[in-house]
Amino acid sequence: MYTVRFHIQNALSNKTAYCLAESFVDIALSSAAARKDRKHNNPWILEWIMDEKPKIEELISRLSLQVAAHNIQNVDIFAQHIEIEETPDINWLEKTYQEFPPFSIGPFFIHGSHYKGDIPQEQIVLQVDAATAFGSGEHETTKGCLQAMLDLKGKGACPWNILDMGTGSGILAIAAWKLWKSPILAVDNDAESVRVAARHAEMNGVALSKSAMTCDCGDGFHTPGVDKQKPYELILANILAAPVIEMAPDLVRVLDDNGYCVLSGMLVEQAHLVASAYEGEGLTLKKQYDIGEWSTLILQK
Repeated sequence: MYTVRFHIQNALSNKTAYCLAESFVDIALSSAAARKDRKHNNPWILEWIMDEKPKIEELISRLSLQVAAHNIQNVDIFAQHIEIEETPDINWLEKTYQEFPPFSIGPFFIHGSHYKGDIPQEQIVLQVDAATAFGSGEHETTKGCLQAMLDLKGKGACPWNILDMGTGSGILAIAAWKLWKSPILAVDNDAESVRVAARHAEMNGVALSKSAMTCDCGDGFHTPGVDKQKPYELILANILAAPVIEMAPDLVRVLDDNGYCVLSGMLVEQAHLVASAYEGEGLTLKKQYDIGEWSTLILQK
């Protein structure tokens, strides 16, 4: 097997980088897009695992076709930006498992579906697939959201109706159900994400029903089910700063009086912009959690 890496020299949006990562979807065993050293302002590196060693000319041709097909601007594709190396013959599934050991966030015990060790009886267990692309709980934003929910629970908050907007793997929705046992609607605009969230709910013993957890695929707050089940006493949104800001009026519209929202997916330096957008809609910032480069906010209506 061979690993192919394309070091992008140009500034690209997340959407564009992910689009380019799909250039070899028919021949690559796997693909990934990540910023160098996982820093948000670093250049993108696209990576593919392939069975056979490709030719540089073929790689450039495929990437150029993808750029043209999607009208992507300002991407330089040169041989010196592409590297090919032979990949050791290792058990990739086992490697994934080793890189996702169980861990705790407060009373939550989060582990992969591969984990066969002891489960602490005194903790709240969250089980997810180790290799899911939609969030396994390790990211700082997920940790911030879980801590925010724990703090709300500790202060006596007991939401009777919950919305998880941009649910991803469903981990926050499942955690909310295990904390409060209140009906929760988990929404995402990606059908595969919704399927993964539903599978995780079943893995964690959360019923897929109106009295427990409902998963719905749609266009954010324009999803019909969102209005149908409003208002919500708690809304969770762990996405990115720009869409979180853009959705402020729609979120506040379906948030119950005195209800809370937990917002994340933003960098520390973006937190004040998100807070200002929601304060402009009449909400009050209650708490900010900074973990590494990332922030999570609790606001109340």
